[in-house]
Amino acid sequence: MTVTAGKNIPHIAIVTIEDDFHAYAVRKMLQDCHSVKCDIIETDRLADSGKITWSLTDAIAPTLPTLGGGEVDVRQLNLIWWRRPSGVTWKSLRRPQLPPDVVDEAAIDVILNDCRASFIGIVLNEFHGVWVNHPEANRQAENKLVQLRAAQQVGLRLPKTLISQDPEIIRQFCASLDNQAIVKTVAGTTKAPLTTTKVNDALLSSERALRLSPAIYQELIPGTRHLRISAFGDNFYAALITCDHLDWRVHLDKVVVEPYQLPIEIEERLRKFMQILNLRMGMFDMKLNLDGELIWLEVNPQGQFLFIEGLSDVKLADAFADFLYQEATNYATSSVA
Repeated sequence: MTVTAGKNIPHIAIVTIEDDFHAYAVRKMLQDCHSVKCDIIETDRLADSGKITWSLTDAIAPTLPTLGGGEVDVRQLNLIWWRRPSGVTWKSLRRPQLPPDVVDEAAIDVILNDCRASFIGIVLNEFHGVWVNHPEANRQAENKLVQLRAAQQVGLRLPKTLISQDPEIIRQFCASLDNQAIVKTVAGTTKAPLTTTKVNDALLSSERALRLSPAIYQELIPGTRHLRISAFGDNFYAALITCDHLDWRVHLDKVVVEPYQLPIEIEERLRKFMQILNLRMGMFDMKLNLDGELIWLEVNPQGQFLFIEGLSDVKLADAFADFLYQEATNYATSSVA
């Protein structure tokens, strides 16, 4: 049975994958603190749900399956948090969960493609509320080249950067930095953990390694002070992460995290960055160089943020739930005005 929220009571859907702690935590906060109707749609559990329906006639409700075996009429939603839509977007992270007797690869591919196309078609056709973030905005903002150009346009300080697979150009770039450079992937993979590493002689001498695919080569920013900035709408919550390692993300047991007051001019530039890429949320990584200047590194449009709360006093779950509630409430109110 399709359940709808009452008049002016916001109805939110979280699009994610199975066992997503962020989704569960934020839903609980929305329900406990704001009495919001909040459904979770697990995109790797669409197959065999029996709940996907759409028609050209309004008499048949456009529905999607929700956690717990229910379904939701997409037209009734005020806000969608496009959290981790694996398996239904342009970048699939997981295969769909299927009955054990479905083993044929062609059949699996058909199921995945048809679930993905039906899901995307339903939300794009029938949802008219607030996106956090819109799928197309998410997709574009995930591209590191697009990010770098937008950051440059708004005047953020960037490391000297090259993206290339031309060995000679790569070597010349690194030599111009006295080989004080780092290398990281352009898009990466979910099949193995990959970290940012310092360029070394073995890499630069390997013609094959350099030629295989483009990578991001950047000026090494010295220092141990990193920033993780959570942007929810117009509000920014910065955490200072002190770590001796180049890539702090794989050394969370060795970091010190504390709140950080972001300069107003940096906030303004990040806000303009989000406007350019049509983002309503994003997790920014920056670094303080030895002179205390903030260097922009990258943004993850749907990055993790609750680990910051677990390591500090920065209350991000409350802040994010409040943000979603206000966005959904504003839309619910305006749509019946």
